[in-house]
Amino acid sequence: MADGDTEDRSHEGASYRDDTARALDVTATLSDASLVVASNRERCYSSETAPEWLDVVVRTDKGRNYARNRAIEEAENEWIIVADDDITFPTRLAAHLVDSMHEFQVVGLEDFWPMRWTLTRFMIFHRSLWERVGGFDENREHGGDTDFAIRAEKAGAEVHRLPRRIVPHHDTESDFDTGTHLEWLFYLFKRHPKQVAVPALKLALAKVNVISPSKIEYDASWTGDVFSLSDTDDAPLEH
Repeated sequence: MADGDTEDRSHEGASYRDDTARALDVTATLSDASLVVASNRERCYSSETAPEWLDVVVRTDKGRNYARNRAIEEAENEWIIVADDDITFPTRLAAHLVDSMHEFQVVGLEDFWPMRWTLTRFMIFHRSLWERVGGFDENREHGGDTDFAIRAEKAGAEVHRLPRRIVPHHDTESDFDTGTHLEWLFYLFKRHPKQVAVPALKLALAKVNVISPSKIEYDASWTGDVFSLSDTDDAPLEH
């Protein structure tokens, strides 16, 4: 090649990405993963859309965090995928994440402004990390995901967020009224004052209409897509 000439290698990157995607054996990768779901509804979309070969534990105990802990105890495998009961399970995404994670990472859907942690709508971690931080706080019905992620961070783990829209979400309704939100913030502040003080203040002021998030911080159009399964469609979907 003459001096100054450059070789176009862009095709090599594309080829590498294609080969990597083809090389991932989703079934083998998730053979050491379990999906755990706390559910209080008649239809559990997460388990319905998971592949039949995946270890799935659904618990209906009173208290979501109690149910999550019991489900993890019951789960057969070391990688834990926590999901709410109102998502379409992203099989291939879960496999790529488990394949690329190490045992001191938590990966999940991004929390809502101004919180910077992750949601149990879809969250992955290793059982050893769950054991290290003591599981989810069973005294809480709501907010256990934020508390768990902060405790994992305190234990030295990395917390990585995914865009919420990457996982189809069925239920957009929330039973988090202003009073419940403020009580939850007080709970988090008591346990993690250093981490929660600033975001808690922002959220508390937003709830009483003193401030509002800027578009850069949180845009309402970023909410998760709502996906509805047909009542007659009982087969797991390809993702």
